[in-house]
Amino acid sequence: MSRPRVLCVSSDRSTRAAVTLSLTDAPVDVVIAQRTDYAIERLEREPIDAVVIDARTVVNVASLVDTIESETDQTPTFVHWGTGGADVAVLGEVVARADETVSVDRLADAVTRRIRTDPSPDFASDTDSSAIDTEVKDDRQLSIRDLPDDLRRMVSIVRCRLVDVTSPLAVERILREEITASDRFSVTWVGEYDRGERTIVPWLSNPDAEEWSLQRTFVIGGGEHPLLERAVRTRELQVQRYDADSLDAVPFGDQASDHGVRSVAVAPLASNDELFGVLAVYSLESISEREVDAIRMIAATASHVLETIVVRGQLEQQSRTLHRYERLVETAGDGMCVLDGSGHFMTVNDALVEMTGYSREGLLAEHASILLDDADLDAATDIIHSLLTDGGNTDTLELTLETKTGETIPCEVQIAVLVPDGEFHGSVGVIRDVTERKRRERKLHERNERLDAFARIVSHDLRNPLGVAQGYLQLFEESGDTEYADKIHEGLDRMETIIADVLAIAREGEWATDTEPVDLESIAHDAWDHVSTPRATLSVADTTTIEADQSRLLRLLENCFRNSVEHGGASVTVRVGLLEPDEGEGCERGFFVEDDGTGLSEELRDRLFDPSVSSSSEGLGIGLWIVREVATGHGWSVVATESEDGGARYEFET
Repeated sequence: MSRPRVLCVSSDRSTRAAVTLSLTDAPVDVVIAQRTDYAIERLEREPIDAVVIDARTVVNVASLVDTIESETDQTPTFVHWGTGGADVAVLGEVVARADETVSVDRLADAVTRRIRTDPSPDFASDTDSSAIDTEVKDDRQLSIRDLPDDLRRMVSIVRCRLVDVTSPLAVERILREEITASDRFSVTWVGEYDRGERTIVPWLSNPDAEEWSLQRTFVIGGGEHPLLERAVRTRELQVQRYDADSLDAVPFGDQASDHGVRSVAVAPLASNDELFGVLAVYSLESISEREVDAIRMIAATASHVLETIVVRGQLEQQSRTLHRYERLVETAGDGMCVLDGSGHFMTVNDALVEMTGYSREGLLAEHASILLDDADLDAATDIIHSLLTDGGNTDTLELTLETKTGETIPCEVQIAVLVPDGEFHGSVGVIRDVTERKRRERKLHERNERLDAFARIVSHDLRNPLGVAQGYLQLFEESGDTEYADKIHEGLDRMETIIADVLAIAREGEWATDTEPVDLESIAHDAWDHVSTPRATLSVADTTTIEADQSRLLRLLENCFRNSVEHGGASVTVRVGLLEPDEGEGCERGFFVEDDGTGLSEELRDRLFDPSVSSSSEGLGIGLWIVREVATGHGWSVVATESEDGGARYEFET
């Protein structure tokens, strides 16, 4: 059966320690709540048999008492009116609405007496506690007032000195100093229990102060140390009287016998289900019943202190781990967030705040839809469902993040689900801006596109004029007719043009590296002079100044003119002019190049600037692909359409 539980509500450490120590001798467990709301939570989720309230540090005691009375079934409630420290003055029982205050020595009696009015069998089942010589059971309710003066003084001093202890070695030193200061006991040592190794190893805060050599490890479980093993197994105080024939039955039996020791008590240092170690006390005489009581009280106090040290160490370790985790999260270059099961932000780091433009407060408690569109939300939800179904750890998704200003950022998100107890509590996302990676991928794609075009040019565009030139060369060799020589020159000229375009792509790469104001009419005439147009005509309707890379714009116009002459006929007329401004804006939109030739089929217009079409058997070469590349490099758009005369028309919007 479980022991009765007393809830101490106080934010003062010394008060909590004093109340806990005052209840050490009582067969109860003390639990702590530092604030009122924590106390109410504990009352709601676990059984509490009595409540002690520190009126000095708890706000609105009356309200807390009323809550206890309304939420529980007549739980005994006591109010602490002291000033803290060793002079704690206790208590008036609020259940009876009494004004009485009593000393700290009467706290245990007041609490346990009130609990015992409850006929629950749980309390009675805990009374047969410790055995003496493994046969004598002690059914008495222990109280420090029942001890002789010297033992009462020893227990009180130990309790006072242990109040602020923060290390196990300090516990060992205090127990050794205070217990051996009494004429009743000759030697004392404290041993730590190693659960993994199943051993007991003495703590030695000051080895030189010991008369005996205590540097030894005791293995538990093999039957070699029965007294220690009984204490570990039963978690009850064990007493052994021995002589020269039973030295092996007690730890350090040979040394103890040499110093005249005739009895030893071993008390387990334990709290709840955890065993911290043992306290061994040696006496020259048989250990009396009152001495056993004093050792048991000291061991109980030391057990509570060791539990506090362990819990404090665990909390500090958790705090350090949490601090490191928070530092890692906050200093991470990637955005990080935690969402609850409904997709609302619970945690965001600085990187995500900076990435999105929202404040931390602007994101917390908001739904993820504030940053993601429906399609990306559905994709993320599908991944979470998949992880929960398949038991996976993480998965990755590419999505687009929308910032506070409406801009979009391509991101890669690594998603993990939170299922600490087998139940879905939410998800964690690590969000990486992949804008630069996307740019590199796009550039790589463009390069691969160029390489594919090169392969098509070599395999088709160059092979066609080469084959024609070779055919006419054979005829020329057979007939000697110079007409065939002209055809050979035409084929070679076509190959030269194609090679020049390929080299332009391969060498120049970027198509608008150095822009400057360029007069459209002047550069149009320069480009016309670079193209063989013996019977064709150029007309520049009007002109303007364009910000452009002059050499690249020259190549753009050359390729447009050459395409018009080659596909529109030798006597084609080519016009260059300005696009009409949009209605109401009044500013120039760009320029056009058109001819009065045969024009382009509607099916071909939409695919005209694709390199796979430009290098096809339709004989367009890669000239128009270069036109597109130059326009794109300047940030212009280009479309192919039909002129008023039915020819081809290319419009460049700047």
